[in-house]
Amino acid sequence: MARSRFLAHAAGVLTITAALLTAVVATPASACSCQPGTEGDRYQRAAFVFAGTVLRETLDAGDPAQGYDDVYRYTVIVRKEYKGDVPRRVEVVTSTIGSMCGIRLTTGVEYLVFAHGDSSDGKVESTLCSGTRPASSGPPVTTGTSGTTTAPPTATCATAAP
Repeated sequence: MARSRFLAHAAGVLTITAALLTAVVATPASACSCQPGTEGDRYQRAAFVFAGTVLRETLDAGDPAQGYDDVYRYTVIVRKEYKGDVPRRVEVVTSTIGSMCGIRLTTGVEYLVFAHGDSSDGKVESTLCSGTRPASSGPPVTTGTSGTTTAPPTATCATAAP
């Protein structure tokens, strides 16, 4: 009897230990999740939209202990601005990790870049959700279609009498 109680306790401790180790060792899966919408919606959300050719890709390694702060820095020569004011030569920065919505651009290819940030330091940021795409598909669609504006109420609100 005592032996079977001991084995039951040992099995319970072993099960709890295995569950705790699994919880500590396993890393949660994450994925890039973007707001739904059209290119026009992405144009409206972007601070900068421009066409430019990628001259160079540089990997900026962050803190080795972090692992999630590495970024690609793309040097881009701007051919045409559609929205916002960026320098003729701008750095487009994005995460190296796809699950953090990082994008990968190709040197020598012209892109239509949808970006945000502060271009005064010569760099902007773009993600998979921003909408950056090859410029060969044409100029950006500039009008949103998902109804981002609201109409004023047609009737006044009634208030309850005290």
